[in-house]
Amino acid sequence: MKILTCLLSIVMLGGVSQVLAEIQSDKIEQLISQYEASLNKSDPHSIMTLYSKSPVFMPQHSKAQIGRPAVLAAYEHVFQKIDLDIKFTIYEIETNDKSAWARTSSVGRTTILANGMKINEGNNELFVFKKEDGDWKIHRYLFSTTTPRQ
Repeated sequence: MKILTCLLSIVMLGGVSQVLAEIQSDKIEQLISQYEASLNKSDPHSIMTLYSKSPVFMPQHSKAQIGRPAVLAAYEHVFQKIDLDIKFTIYEIETNDKSAWARTSSVGRTTILANGMKINEGNNELFVFKKEDGDWKIHRYLFSTTTPRQ
């Protein structure tokens, strides 16, 4: 009887762990969706609400932007140059107690504000998340193109 009780406890705890992991993954999916919406609105201030207290943003063809002031300035600069209309696809998410990561891709269109030219956009992305004050935040973000400019 003790063995059966022990086995049932292990099975139930495994189920609970799975449910908790799915809840955390859902929260990260929502965060990525908020990030996508903020990018498409060219809203650097709403983007910064999604970042951790000590973020690093690693855009392609640029040095890493370290810290909140540098990350905000980078997004402000980007949105002065381009307008995005993109959609993320999430391929995998892994969570731990206080950290997580997600591998995504994005596709869409970029409008160059200087001349109105529209170009296809596509990237692979890696997000690293950190839990701060009970909420997931983007802690590190890196992307590279899958559609190089001709």
